[in-house]
Amino acid sequence: MATAADKSSADSDTECSVCHELFKNPKLLPCAHVLCRHCLLSWLASNPEALCPLCRGAIADPKEKSKTKGWEEVVDTLPDDVAMAALVESTRVLSQDHVCAGCEDSGAVSICLHCGDMLCASCTRAHGNLSATRQHTVETLATMTAERLATNQFAACCVHSDKPSELYCPTHGAAICHLCASSEHRACPEVTLFEKRLNELQQELSAMSEMLKAAEDNMDKAISQLDQQLEEAERLTKKSLAEINEACERMEESIKACKRRVWELTLAAKQKVEESVQATRADMLGRRGRMTSHRRVVDRVKVTSPPGKLEKATATVRLRVQGLNLRVTVPVTILSMNTIKVDKTTLARLAREIAFLGEVRETSVLVGEAKTWQFVDITKHIILSNKNRTAERARGHSAIVLSRTPMQNDMLYEVRGI
Repeated sequence: MATAADKSSADSDTECSVCHELFKNPKLLPCAHVLCRHCLLSWLASNPEALCPLCRGAIADPKEKSKTKGWEEVVDTLPDDVAMAALVESTRVLSQDHVCAGCEDSGAVSICLHCGDMLCASCTRAHGNLSATRQHTVETLATMTAERLATNQFAACCVHSDKPSELYCPTHGAAICHLCASSEHRACPEVTLFEKRLNELQQELSAMSEMLKAAEDNMDKAISQLDQQLEEAERLTKKSLAEINEACERMEESIKACKRRVWELTLAAKQKVEESVQATRADMLGRRGRMTSHRRVVDRVKVTSPPGKLEKATATVRLRVQGLNLRVTVPVTILSMNTIKVDKTTLARLAREIAFLGEVRETSVLVGEAKTWQFVDITKHIILSNKNRTAERARGHSAIVLSRTPMQNDMLYEVRGI
């Protein structure tokens, strides 16, 4: 017995995505989606771009409408989905009340694949006993599905609807009965068994299905490879961004350390100058005070000394003034400041360093207290790195550079050839 999930899946397969009802006159679109004929006409009337409502694939060339009387002729050129039509009809039959078509007052338990009638148990037995229906195939409704009912429908002769198709005429592409074969198709050279033709078609369909399945698998592999490329691109991007951030942080730390060092040197130089100038200034202030005091004494002697004592007073202040250091000499102090000049050459060097961040790898080896570096990539400019410091070499071949003394942080070393 079909489950609710199976029924839901079957319903979704046999329902039109536009009207959400069972397909009526289903048309197969170029993209392999299916729509009711009247739904397709309605869709094209309101969407002249003629794109599938499910995948936006082209249904038809909009220019075709101008060449015909309207969308109807365009739609009628699309093939009917006969398999879907059969499945829809089987679904409709099985969804009806299971009432016996013979007695019409009993519940049906079986269905005749030849007549399409549902039968109760009694009518089923009678159906099998009648000479006219004895050869009909009867199946139980309990195990019948829409797919099985559609597949096992009675294949009638294309001329005589009451006779089964037993032969196939390739010349006319028609399923026929023995009566047709002995009359209308007597002159046809290659009439074969209908069962043989069905087997050939099944084999062709199986081959097409396998071919499409293989193409799907190959497409899935290709899509998987593209997904892997996207994942790899994402991984490499994250790795590169992390390396860039790390390199920039190292450069920022180096610049900050250089800035702190220059500040320290500059402030130390300023302090040294201030101490020297302040000492000289203090000495000059002391001398000036003594000059002022002696000038006041001289003025007092000049103004207030009695004439008889002026000689002695003058001699006294003369001796004192002669002992003073009256020279005024300002010492020239050269303030030596550490400066950083960022010119075009410096900027170009930084640009080269950034450009080679991903091409040069540090291979420092501790030898006693010395360090060695190895150039690992020779291009126009070579960057030699030691932790946060870099040096560059304009020309040359691969080489190992050895420092005789321990390397100091925040120092720029020049690499010279031997």
